[in-house]
Amino acid sequence: MFPRFLSSIISWRSVAILAFIACLSQVTNLILTWQLKQRHQAAADLALGGGVSGLGIRSAVKSHHMLSRRRDHHLGQKLSDEHEAILSRIAHWSVLDGSGEYRVSLGVLRGSALEAGPGGEGGLEGREDSASLDGQGLTLVTQCSLARLNRLPELVRQWQGPISVAVFALSGEVQAVVQVFHLLRRCHANIKENVTFSLIFPLNSPTSPHLAPTADTTPCDNIFSELEHVNYDFKGIQYPNNLLRNVARKATSTNLMMVIDIDMTPSPGLHKAFTAYAKDNHLYDENASEEKTVWVVPAYELKEGTPIPSSKVELLNLREQGSARIFYQELCLKCQKYTDYATWEKSTDVKEGRVDALYDVIWQDPWEPFYIGRTNVPFYDERFRQYGFNRISQVCELHVAGYRFVVLDSAFVVHEGFKTSSNFHSSKDMEQEKNRVLFRQFKGELKEKYPESSRRCY
Repeated sequence: MFPRFLSSIISWRSVAILAFIACLSQVTNLILTWQLKQRHQAAADLALGGGVSGLGIRSAVKSHHMLSRRRDHHLGQKLSDEHEAILSRIAHWSVLDGSGEYRVSLGVLRGSALEAGPGGEGGLEGREDSASLDGQGLTLVTQCSLARLNRLPELVRQWQGPISVAVFALSGEVQAVVQVFHLLRRCHANIKENVTFSLIFPLNSPTSPHLAPTADTTPCDNIFSELEHVNYDFKGIQYPNNLLRNVARKATSTNLMMVIDIDMTPSPGLHKAFTAYAKDNHLYDENASEEKTVWVVPAYELKEGTPIPSSKVELLNLREQGSARIFYQELCLKCQKYTDYATWEKSTDVKEGRVDALYDVIWQDPWEPFYIGRTNVPFYDERFRQYGFNRISQVCELHVAGYRFVVLDSAFVVHEGFKTSSNFHSSKDMEQEKNRVLFRQFKGELKEKYPESSRRCY
């Protein structure tokens, strides 16, 4: 047995050693936490590419300030506080998509009318679409690359309601994209009021931007002067159509939406007309959200240079003149013909400024209509990228899930220019065949997802 004084010394030393170990552990944890935060920030900065010599966003912004001291014209102007705040938000709050290949910044800029209440900036008191603040209303959902964003001003003028757009860019273009967002908002009051922007960019992509940040004084008609590239051509990076569609619809604040590509234009007054139809038919009622119905909008192509028709009657006149034809008539007529255009075109007894349900259509392969639906419809399968089967896969799932397709009597969408095979990029056929294989797999998966459904995608 140890003497008592030796036991006391051993006990004291043990306590001291334990205290030292505890302090050391706390210091180690602090160091590891700091290192982890630095790695996360470095990863975010690297993902954003940095438009200045491959630097991260924060370094790029700092370099931008240094450049602005030496020149005060053309490119390199000092970034506004709002611009810097958006870049910081993207760097800190963007998240990876399900594949781990893209970063997603949801709703980086929201329309002022969609985020402010009555009496505030963009207040909606007295506006017909004020219901959108409490979830009621209809949002146009679209997606595009930076080079196609020049279509947005015309789309806003035609729609006259809330729009959610998801924009795809290479990592090195992030600064320029955000600046384009700001310029569009400065130049177009309707965009500032009604458009919500989201941004998607790949983790691994060329960091040299197509377009450097543009000065805030850039003329409104010169925003897109330096942008030009072939559709779907992003230096080996796949264009994630369905990821973009899903991100744009997640950024909506209404319970109804219409999903179109940005090169499609809805008929004038469609937003107002369908909003009235929704109210008259109680589509905003709480129990109506479970109804499985989508409202099909017939699609047409216009000959290059033909103005957007102001009504169904005018559209049918253009059809007789040969200046309008069924969408995809040359490329894939069967993809659209089940809309039953013959029946739709015979119905000319329509009320101006109104829409109504005209007839039902049973889905048949490979029909891929444009439609208005609820924001709780099945999402788009994000495995489909580039060209082929990205929209039809989602419409096919609607059919299997038990949805009803109702064609509207006077609503339509148009594509400016006839679609021809020469319009497409060189790898289109290869991409389509790859997605065809995926679509076969997808149809098999739907059998397991909806085991009680007797409907199939063939």
